[in-house]
Amino acid sequence: MRKKQSSLEKVYRVLILVLPAVLYFSYYPVISFGADATMNFEISLPLVWLVVFAIVVLVLLMKQKKLNEIWENWRWLLFPIFVTLSIIWSDNVMRGILTCGIMWLIYLSVLGFGVLRDLMTGEEFLRKFWRWFFGASLAICGWCAVQCVLDLIGAPRGCTLLCAGCTSWTFGFPHPNGLAIEPQFMGNLLLAPIVASMWLVFHSEKWKCYAGLFLIFVATLFLTFSRGAIYAFVVAMIFLSVFMLTRRKIAIFKKVGMVWGLVVVAFVLTLNMQGVMAQLSPTNDTYASGVAKVLNHLSLGIIDVRQNSGENEASESVVEDDGGGDNEAIFDGYVEESTNVRVEMTENAIRVWSQDFGTVMFGVGIGGAGQAMYDAGLTGSPKEIVQNEYANLLLEVGLLGVVLFGLTLVMIVKICTKNQNGILILTLMVAYGVTLCFFSGLPNALQVYLMPGIFYILLRKKLVS
Repeated sequence: MRKKQSSLEKVYRVLILVLPAVLYFSYYPVISFGADATMNFEISLPLVWLVVFAIVVLVLLMKQKKLNEIWENWRWLLFPIFVTLSIIWSDNVMRGILTCGIMWLIYLSVLGFGVLRDLMTGEEFLRKFWRWFFGASLAICGWCAVQCVLDLIGAPRGCTLLCAGCTSWTFGFPHPNGLAIEPQFMGNLLLAPIVASMWLVFHSEKWKCYAGLFLIFVATLFLTFSRGAIYAFVVAMIFLSVFMLTRRKIAIFKKVGMVWGLVVVAFVLTLNMQGVMAQLSPTNDTYASGVAKVLNHLSLGIIDVRQNSGENEASESVVEDDGGGDNEAIFDGYVEESTNVRVEMTENAIRVWSQDFGTVMFGVGIGGAGQAMYDAGLTGSPKEIVQNEYANLLLEVGLLGVVLFGLTLVMIVKICTKNQNGILILTLMVAYGVTLCFFSGLPNALQVYLMPGIFYILLRKKLVS
């Protein structure tokens, strides 16, 4: 007979169920506590969830006398312990302390998933999770569509919650950021429901339903116009498709073809929507110019069918609401500077990292990347971030930290291969891994670290029917 759950255990399960919905509120609402010369002090709903969940996990581990199981898995703690020690030599101690605080909350939560896995059992709980997971994802897709409509009818940003570079004045059509700070984070949030629905197309009896969800999620991803998230999705698609094709079953071959067909449909549908929005926007763009800009930007300037192919040197970081004058959008296609800035910041990080043997081995300390690049005269403000998590990690914790991080990844891959649905987790990790080439930091991307862990525990035995 199943033991009756305590109130705290019920809270734990409720927190797991609402997590998919909470993650979408990664920037709105946000509470600001001011700023200093190196960072902004802000807290979001996902961070509140993380603190509460970590406290619940800690209390449950203590009550069930399972805290020792965390320490028994000491190999998982080598990386966070080293990162924490790097505060000692950090160029920005305050940022380092706050970053380590979030990191340990993530570690406690993820390790808690494993130790307290018996609390996430049962088909009913799994069904509830999928309802919350896909329901919240559908709701945010709807909100993204509403954002576009509101922008086209002239609603102010205070109403649409679009970022400064997301309005029609940027490209001639809006590209939604949902409740995230930027479209790239909105796109990143869609990767988990996209990968999950794609996996379920292959493994669920209700595959037609999940094919419909997959189409909606992919279309919304294209609508965000986030190259990083879109590229990550394509890489994940290729990864999973290759794995499925190795099964050499006709039925699987047909479904792989169907899934790729849905991607094409989603892209064509969204491309036409962006063209129509360009025609309806307050800019002087037309359907044709909107479509041409999409193709030019997503292809990094390779596909150019624009009537006027002149370069626009403005930067996305300084986009205003009123366009470039004469009802012209700020950009007429591929924004080369957005790529150049990311490449330059990565090069700056590697340049500072390679300055001496100590930095090469141990880095400048957690949280110190921005300050270190500023002190080296490579940036105009210590608030500047690397925008590449791998380069940022190398700069802050050095080769030793990167090696320990690599060992952690090896252990993750090893346990995923023992999971019945491990390829789903690996596909999601591949997608997230690609997106980390386009940004750095923890607060706006908690899903990267939490969702693979939840998927691993929930799907270690079976999927929904």
